[in-house]
This record gives sequence, C-alpha cells and structure tokens, in this order.
Amino acid sequence: MPNRLRRRLNGLWSLLFLVGLMLAIWSGQGWWSSGLANDAIAPQTGTPAQLVQTGVSLYQAGDYQSAIDRWQRALQSYGPDAEPSQRALVYENLARAHQQVGQPAEALDAWAAATTLYRELGDSLHLGRTLTEQAQVHLSLGQHRRAIALLCLPATEAPADACTPGSALALATATDDALGEVAALGSLGEAYRLQGDYPEAETVLQRGLKLAQSSGYGQFEGALLNSLGSIFQRRSRLDYRRAEAASQLGLTGIANTFSDQAQGQAQQAQQFLEQALERAQQQGNLAAEWQTRLNLLPLYRQQDAPTAVDATRRRLGELITQLPASRAAAYGAIAVGRSYQPVGTTFRCALPGSEAEAQTWLDQGAAIATQIDDHRAHSFALGELGHLRECQGQLNAAMALTQQAQIAATQGLEAADSLYLWQWQAGRINRRQGNAEAALAAYTQAVTTLESIRTEILVADRDVQFDFRDTVKPLYRELIELQLSGVASLQAVAKQDLPPSASALESALVTADALRLAELQNYFGNDCILNPVAQARVDLLAQSSNTAVISSVVLPQRTALIANLPNQPPQLVWIDNSSQLRDTVVQFRLGLEAFYTEPYDTTVAEQLYGQLIKPLEPALKAGNITTLVFIHDGFLRSVPMAALYDGSQFLIEKYAVATTPALTLTTAAPQRPKNLQALVLGSSQAVVAAGRRFPPIPAVPTEVASVLAALPGSQALLDEAFSEAQLKQALQATPFSILHFATHGQFSPDPAQNFIVTGQGETVTFGQLEGFIQSGNSNNSQIDLVMLTACDTAAGDDRATLGLAGVAIRAGARSAIASLWQADDATTAQITQDFYRFLKEPKLNKAQALQQAQIHAIRRGPSVTPGKWAPLILVGNWL
Repeated sequence: MPNRLRRRLNGLWSLLFLVGLMLAIWSGQGWWSSGLANDAIAPQTGTPAQLVQTGVSLYQAGDYQSAIDRWQRALQSYGPDAEPSQRALVYENLARAHQQVGQPAEALDAWAAATTLYRELGDSLHLGRTLTEQAQVHLSLGQHRRAIALLCLPATEAPADACTPGSALALATATDDALGEVAALGSLGEAYRLQGDYPEAETVLQRGLKLAQSSGYGQFEGALLNSLGSIFQRRSRLDYRRAEAASQLGLTGIANTFSDQAQGQAQQAQQFLEQALERAQQQGNLAAEWQTRLNLLPLYRQQDAPTAVDATRRRLGELITQLPASRAAAYGAIAVGRSYQPVGTTFRCALPGSEAEAQTWLDQGAAIATQIDDHRAHSFALGELGHLRECQGQLNAAMALTQQAQIAATQGLEAADSLYLWQWQAGRINRRQGNAEAALAAYTQAVTTLESIRTEILVADRDVQFDFRDTVKPLYRELIELQLSGVASLQAVAKQDLPPSASALESALVTADALRLAELQNYFGNDCILNPVAQARVDLLAQSSNTAVISSVVLPQRTALIANLPNQPPQLVWIDNSSQLRDTVVQFRLGLEAFYTEPYDTTVAEQLYGQLIKPLEPALKAGNITTLVFIHDGFLRSVPMAALYDGSQFLIEKYAVATTPALTLTTAAPQRPKNLQALVLGSSQAVVAAGRRFPPIPAVPTEVASVLAALPGSQALLDEAFSEAQLKQALQATPFSILHFATHGQFSPDPAQNFIVTGQGETVTFGQLEGFIQSGNSNNSQIDLVMLTACDTAAGDDRATLGLAGVAIRAGARSAIASLWQADDATTAQITQDFYRFLKEPKLNKAQALQQAQIHAIRRGPSVTPGKWAPLILVGNWL
C-alpha cells in the first residue's frame, strides 16, 4: 500500500462511534425555537401561571426534571375553561424538557398533545412548527420515514419539491412562515442525510441555507452548515473505504483516485464546519459551538493535526463547564473520551499516556448522565469506563463497571441498544479471565439482545452502516469462534449419538445465519426489511436429499468451512491464514476475468480446490452428493465456485452449484410452473447511464431470440422499446414466472447504486423492480427466477457482493442467476439458450440446468475459457 494512502486510511475516524450514540444537531430544545414558550402565559396570575414561570426558570438553570414536575402540575391545575393555546405552550415546554433528559417517548406524547390543540385552534403556523419538532424526536430515534412523513411526504403526481398538504413544510409555505420553513427544511435535510440520500439531503439543506440568509434568520445558518459538513464527512468516509478495498486488491491507481476524492470531500466538510463555528462564535451560541467542535474533532484527527486536535479538546473542556447538563453534553463528553483511542475497530484501547485524560471525560459524561437521569447516556459512560479498565488489565474492576452499564441499559427500552455492547464486553473479559463457559453465555446473550432490536439498530442510521463491521460483525464472528473452539475437524459421528461438538457446529451455523441476515439488513437499510422464512433450513434440506450445504465463516486468523450433509452430523474444516486465502481468491477472480487469455492457467483454481473442496470429498462421495450449495462469507462471496479445478475436471463437471445468502432467507419453492413464460428485456446498443458510457452488447438480439424460442408465450422489449415505463406496464399486464435481463447492470458498495440499464439509458434499481412487481397484476404470483446476464460486481469488494447475494430477495424472486462480471456475450447467449432448454426437463432443477449449460460450454473447446462461462451463478432457491 502506498505510504500516502496508508497515512490517510490510518487517519480515518468516526465521530459516530457507537450505534445511535450521538443525536442529530437538530434535536434537543428545537434548534429553530427562540426559547421556551412562556410569553403568552406570563401576564396571567394564579397558580398555573406561577408554576409555568417557575418551570421556565428551572429549565434555564438546567434543572430539567424539576421543570417537568412544575409544568405537569400546571397542566393539572388548569380548569376546564383554560385557553387551549396556554395548554399547548406548556406541552411544548414539556416536550423540550423530556428531550433534554433523554425521554423521547414522553416528548412525543407531549408534542402530540400540542399538535391536537393547535389543530383544534386552526393555528396552522404553530401546528407546522410543532410537527417539525415532533419529526426531530423521530430523527433522534432513527425513525427517518416517520420524520419525512411529518415534514414533507412528497406528494404523488406533483412537482418533485411539492409536499403533501398538512405536512410541516407545506404548512410553513402556506402561512408564509419563513422560520418554520427553514426549520422544516433543516430537519428534512437531516432525515435524508441519515437515510443515506446525500444528493437529496444536500439539495434540501442548501435550499434551507439560502432561505435562512435571505429571510433574516441567519442565526440558524450554523445548524444548516453543520449538516452540510456531515454529508461531506460521510462521503469522505465512503471513498476512504473504497480506497481501502482497491488497495487490498493491489489496484494502486484506483485506490489513489478514491483516496484523493476522500480528501477533497473531507476538506469540503471542514469548510462547512468551520463556517458553522464562525457563526456560532459570532452569535455567542455556546451549544452550537460545542456541537460544531465535536464534529470538527474527527476531521482534525483524520488530518493528523495534533495542534488542532489539542486546541479543540481544550476549548471543549472550557465549554462543558459553561453548558447546562443535557444529553448532548453527556454524549459529547463520552465522544471526546473515546477520541483518545486510535483509529480502528470498536473497543480499541486509548493511546499510551492518554488514559487519564480519557477517564476525565468519561467521568464527566457519567456525572452529567446521572444528574439528568439519562439511563442510556449513563450506560455508555459506564461501559466505556469499563473498557478503559479492560485495556489496563484491571479485569475485576472492568467487569464491575460493565455490569453497572448493563443495569443502566435495562432501565428503559430506549437504552437497550447499548445493552448488547456491554454483554459483549463481559464476554471478552470472561474470555481473558479464562472463564470459557461464562464467556460463551455472555456472547450468546449479546447476540440475542442484538437480534431483538436488529431492525432498529441496523437501519437506524445510514451513517452507522460504515461502522457495521466494527460495531456488529465482530460480535457474531467472535461468538462463532467460541462456539467452534475445541471442535475437531471432520468428525465422523453416528447420527443417533451427536456429541457436544456436533451441537456446537449447529449453534455456529445458526449464528452464521443470523450474521448473514444482519449484514443484508444493514446493507439495504430502510429500503428492505428482511424477515427469516420460518423453518427454511429444515424445509430446504428436507427437499434436497443429494445436496450438501457448505457455509464459510472468515475469522481474523483462519477460515471455517462447515458442511451440512444428509443423514450426517455437520463437519468442520479449518483453513489457516485468512489473509493469505483472501489474496488467493482475488488472484483467482482477476485471472478469470482476463478470459481472453488462452490457454487458461489452472494453478490457482487447483490451489483453491485443494483448500475448499478436497477435505470434504470423502464425505461428499459417501453421501452421493450431486449438488453443492454455498453460503459464503466476506470475500468468498466473489468466488465462482464452478470454476475450481481438481486437476482434471472443473467443479461444475462434478456437481451442480448454487449459492444463497442464508438458508433462513431462502424461500422453499413449490412445484415449478409448468408453463414457463418470460419477460425478456435487452439492450444491445451503447448507452450513457448514471454518468458513464456502457458499451454495446452485440449478441443480445440473439440471446433474446433464443429465450423467446425456448419459452413460447414469452414477451420481449429490446433496445428503444425497453424503458422503465414499458417494463412497469408489462409487469402489470401479464404474470410472468421469469424475468430475463440481457443488459448492463452493476452491484455496488452503495445499494442505491445497484441497478440495471434500460435501452433508453435509464437506471432501474432492484428496489424499484420489486415495487413494479408488487404493483403488478393482483393475480401475479411470486417471480420464480430473475436472470441478469451482463452485470458487474467489483472483485474483492465485500459490500458490493452483498448486493449480488441479495438480488433474489431484493427483486422479490425465489432465485436469481446473475453474472459476477461482464463476460463474453456470445458465450453468455449460448449458455442462456442451453439453460432454458434444460430447465424445461422435469427431472432437472435450476442448479442442474445451469450445470448442464455450463458443461456444454466447456465442451465447445479450450477457446471457451472459464472466464467466459463461470461468472453466471445461481443465487437463492436452487430447486
């Protein structure tokens, strides 16, 4: 790796250091609010008014809980004739106070009560502002769709920037409320940013910034600039990850390009944030300065700028003594405490000599959390203090703090998202203390907790997706490693008497399946909520008497292969040196992609066969196995297993081969439709789409014609006739069992960039395709097969291969056949023709039909190298 790239990658650090830890800049009191709502009540006399005013004084002094008590008593004291507007204002104050002490459920109740009162009054201006603040609470909970629905909910069949009447932005526009409009735009921009829709977020935030400047609300520029800076921070992080992936493949030029892009994005982020800092200082807004400096801290660390880092920490130390105790202050203190850790995965240890400074900040965070009675913040502070003791080798003290963190995390539902972290930490500590049984129990508890909140955690913040490998993946992998410890390889045990080792292998398989589900959920985010198919493992294995399912788990030091065979206990194979295996896999994949090279060198293919298949061959032969289904992990997902070579034959010549992301996500197939009909969509001409030129695919017309000939009653849309509108219309008009795409497509680290290209140069994402299928004819049954013959997936990019692994799920189909790279189009057209011919044979399932088609390609001679036939892989149900 070039030194320049290494320095930049080593400097990468994420402020959003734990799942859901930091609140959005827009949350809290309500960033646009001029203060607590008390002016309308002050002129009155009597007990309720006095309670309200006392509550305001307590709030301003930072005693939020006492303020809540006074306002609740004021509401109880109001008589039946009290003005609704007075009660609405008190509910607003209550909501803001509940937000400050980390009680979002109570805050939402209060905002809902205020909203109801403003609707009764017909006060559209205050109704719109209240909806915006309600949306901000949803944002703090990671509920982005709910926030967007309250803020705008884009109207159908209307201009792109039009919102549904009654939403916050629509109300602000209708009442000429520039302040409310700036607020709604700022919150809407944050919602899009946290969803990962950075282009839309930037557009909305720039619109809000322009309005704030032109309408005299420049005091809110800082918040908008902060959000814009955060967008470029996330873009920078994504480009750094891409640079890292390219560097691992030895693609120095591409790595440096991404690294340069990342540096440019980071510089843009810094410009926005330093402008926000300037605004905060000009206005004397200490809370805004606090948040902005917290956002700048990771950027200065990324630049290896110790002077700026030290100055930022010093100023933050001054600010925290001047700010009232609040959730933002508590989390900020914890963030600064963690900033003494080196860049890297979660639970790294503070740099030598900095432990005392780290502890000072963490102690401050814990004290603030205790003061405001915020269980979630207290849980994070105690847990991080426990980790500090863990790093110092003070394991008994570490365990005591970790257990306290767990207790704090169980005090409220909202705090449960930290519980799994401290159960995980307890597992690590037990492991270091040699308590294997206690360690396994703690790890199991951690995964169980994470599974219970899986959807909320994994889609809560698109930013967190980039930290998924640090905050979630290692937990599953470490548990699997514990479950497999002590299990001997390739144990042959009678089915009737399964020893503990076989049970451990089954447990490891269940955990591995849970990891696959978590990875895909995290990858797709809010766009696709995944639910396991009940009894899928049992159902599928019962239907496949001659099928072996081989799962891989890549651990830091070595890689495990676990084989499930009919009427046999699971069997384990260890492959030493995961790093070396990855290098071999990348070399194999890149060699295949150079398919124009003749003759093909099978050396690497034989080496991988020896590692991945040969140790299992005796069991495969004993079980009369004819089909291999792989559930691969990490970099192994990019391996076209069919092209492995035993010295005389390719694997596909011996076994039908399929892959699936997880058995619990694979739908058991009913009997295959007797009348197979396909909607065939092709693009043979060069098109420009998504900012790049896609070359022509001359053999597409031949491929399309062969599908129509093989499957009578099918329909085709070719070139100009293949548009997004025509695709949608065709799916609505006729039920098809097969969708066949002979067109360019790609799978990307960013799921929003997974698409197919129409003949008119449009891009259709798999999420859109799923929507088209679901909105089709009411009699349209589930698609049985989606075939994509000209897609491209970056070699060695683990996130990109997640898109390929989930294509059948995302397209709403039982199975998919997709290409790992854009192969020789003439060979692909012939394989397609042969596949459909074999698929019509009742005795052959989809895996066997593809096997026969690829064997026929091999037998056409040495000019048809593996790179021409191997990229087509079957994903999902293989029957």
